[in-house]
Amino acid sequence: MLDDRQDAHPFSTSHSIAADDDELPAIVVKAQEDARCQQALARLGYAKVHSEYVRHKRQRRDTFFSLEPEFLWPTMDFVRDWLRAERKRILTRLQWPFLATMSVTIVVVSAVWVLLASG
Repeated sequence: MLDDRQDAHPFSTSHSIAADDDELPAIVVKAQEDARCQQALARLGYAKVHSEYVRHKRQRRDTFFSLEPEFLWPTMDFVRDWLRAERKRILTRLQWPFLATMSVTIVVVSAVWVLLASG
């Protein structure tokens, strides 16, 4: 009986931990899924996502099913947050060209006005 215990492999927790090393922690998996959802939403475009979001809201859904072909089912809250961030990004991107154009227009109009007033 003593010989049987010597031949048996001792129970090791490191073996069971090593088997689970292939799986990522849940927080990492969730972050990867969120990144995939953001990329898929960006591919659809703001206007399409917004119209689908409104349609889903009217139907009182909790899940955004428009990404189903990509096997992604983000929550409506996630999509709402993405729409807000995307709208902010778009406005920020457009703000500087608008301000530059407006400044140039003001300078040109002022110069024309000065020329007309002096002549």
